[in-house]
Amino acid sequence: MILILLYFGNRGSDFTLVDFMGFGVLFVAASTLLMLLVYLPGLFWLRRRSQKRFLFPIFSGVLFNLPIFLLLAILSGRKMSASEAFGFMLTFLVAGLVFGFVFVPAVRGDEQ
Repeated sequence: MILILLYFGNRGSDFTLVDFMGFGVLFVAASTLLMLLVYLPGLFWLRRRSQKRFLFPIFSGVLFNLPIFLLLAILSGRKMSASEAFGFMLTFLVAGLVFGFVFVPAVRGDEQ
């Protein structure tokens, strides 16, 4: 998906390794901070409040990423192309969903 977005984001011209690595480096740096500062505290809070397993991916994938989605929507058209912003949004959504799915079994393993 990222490759398709980069291809169409460059108007069909070939993208370079620099384009792909820039996307990867920005995502890894931002997602590390997001996971430590937002996902973990939020999911631990949610674990104390609710035992419904389906809420964890929804919260970490959608709700906790709303500030990032808003920031990327604002930057779209100003600092980055719309396809680039959409690519980042999609990547953060998938990362949040996966983090939420993995969080519940990982934490329940500690409780047993």
